[in-house]
Amino acid sequence: MAARRTTPTCVAGDLGADRHRRSSGYLQGGQPGSSTGAWALERAQPRSGRSLPPRFKVALTRKPNATVRQVLSEGEHRCVALAAFMAELATTDNKSSIVFDNPVSSLDHMHREAVAKRLVAEAAHRQVIVFTHELAFLFELNRAADSAQSRPQLAISSVARGTDKAGFARSEPPFKARRVRDIAASLTNQLANERYHFEQGNEDEWRKTVKSISGTLRDTWEIAVEEVVGHVIRRLSNEVKTRDLVKLTAITVADCRAMRDGFGRCSQLLHSAAAVLNRPPPRPEALVAEIDALSAWADDLRQRQSAVTLP
Repeated sequence: MAARRTTPTCVAGDLGADRHRRSSGYLQGGQPGSSTGAWALERAQPRSGRSLPPRFKVALTRKPNATVRQVLSEGEHRCVALAAFMAELATTDNKSSIVFDNPVSSLDHMHREAVAKRLVAEAAHRQVIVFTHELAFLFELNRAADSAQSRPQLAISSVARGTDKAGFARSEPPFKARRVRDIAASLTNQLANERYHFEQGNEDEWRKTVKSISGTLRDTWEIAVEEVVGHVIRRLSNEVKTRDLVKLTAITVADCRAMRDGFGRCSQLLHSAAAVLNRPPPRPEALVAEIDALSAWADDLRQRQSAVTLP
């Protein structure tokens, strides 16, 4: 990273956090009040007219002679690398796609949020592809996209590993990152594709379908509850949105009872009955009714909560 010291000639790669700010071409960061102080990133401009690869210098503002690589943490090294890349990107008119592989490894939640906002901002100018195994960062990207003035088009896919092979791609998020309406649509498709087991009297295979759909429905009821309270607080988020607390007033006792009833019916479908009772598995119409009940509950509350605002 060392380079000859010259006057900075490009804007800094602002990541959007308070600890990463534009200042005379430098990217500054670090822990305020620390013994070493902040660090600054400077792009060195070659003195000759030759076209050379960009070089950057990183120094501690309070101890400029310190060996930076022995001071910065792994996460801070990653911040410097991202800032350098974004700074260089800002100097080119090229609008080609950019790809990041788990860009927030070793970063704390504050820097993850800043990186998510910066990548979403860049997506207004070019295609940005992000690979990550962290659901928390996926949620950060979603929130940043939702909060953007001009929301970029967002597409989420997942890649899974099988028994002895990897690379099984699906054009949908992993289950825990999906929304209720998406899961309900997926369950409807699954039921349409597998109801022939019931129609052909293949009770063993139909029972597997019932168990699969019922288990997913029960999990989705929990996701629906999280969506309802998510106006205020969400898992894996460091933010409590007090301004939206009023939206919880849309929830009624009847809503709570309907949720518990639906959750209970799905649980009952999963439980095994005594062999002597010889109960037949539910018909496809019963599963359709459960999917519809969940969708209607979530959609109704979503509309009511959207209409609730403080006077």
